[in-house]
This record gives sequence, C-alpha cells and structure tokens, in this order.
Amino acid sequence: MKILKSLGVLVAGAMLALGIGGGPALVAQAADAPSGAGYSAADLATGRTTSGTIAGSAGHDREVPPQEASLSCWDPYFSGSTFALSCSGSRYYVYVDCSNGYRYVLGPLSGAKRVTITCPGGYRALRGGGYGS
Repeated sequence: MKILKSLGVLVAGAMLALGIGGGPALVAQAADAPSGAGYSAADLATGRTTSGTIAGSAGHDREVPPQEASLSCWDPYFSGSTFALSCSGSRYYVYVDCSNGYRYVLGPLSGAKRVTITCPGGYRALRGGGYGS
C-alpha cells in the first residue's frame, strides 16, 4: 500500500512537471487571447468576393477617426455575432465591436463593397460602422 501511495505522488509530480495538470490554466490563458474574426467583402460592381480573418484590437486602438463626407454607407445589419454594412468610397475601413471587448477592422477598402464581419467564438456583435474617405 505504501508503494502505491509513493507511486501516486510520483505520477502527480510528473504530470505537473510536464504541464498536464496545468490544463485549466492554459485554457484560461487561451480564452483571454482574441482570436480572429471572419470577414467577407463582396464588390458590388463585379460580384467578386474576398474573405479571410482579421485580428482584433483593444484600448486606444479602438478610437474611430471621423467619417468624411465622401464616404457613403448604407444597409447596416446585425444578427447575433454578425455585422454587415455596404459602403462606397476611395479609402475606407469597416469595423465591428464584439462582446469579447475587441474591435475588428477591415481595410483599407475602395469602391462599393458589402462587408460582413463575424465575431469570433460566438461573441455578439455590439456596434459597427465605417470610416475614411
């Protein structure tokens, strides 16, 4: 019986040394890191669509420059984790703020595009818009 207890202590020590016992701490660290938001941008003139992921930003990077008169945006759409907006301009950005505390910005874009951004991990889309010229 004494051998089994000693073996248990050795196995537990080895698991901690290898990081196996630290699983919950590693999962918590991974949950704190923002993952990318998915996007698609459809050119309204040609129908060509590009898609991918964009990284999030927090803090002072979330400030939005003023919208300029030459940028035109219309038809905003929110549903759960998705935000979509159509814009036309020469150099502009489309963004969404997600419930994970991060802002995801796509751009610079030009021409007329329908942009859809989906927050990562099931987080909700709280607000969004476009800025630039």
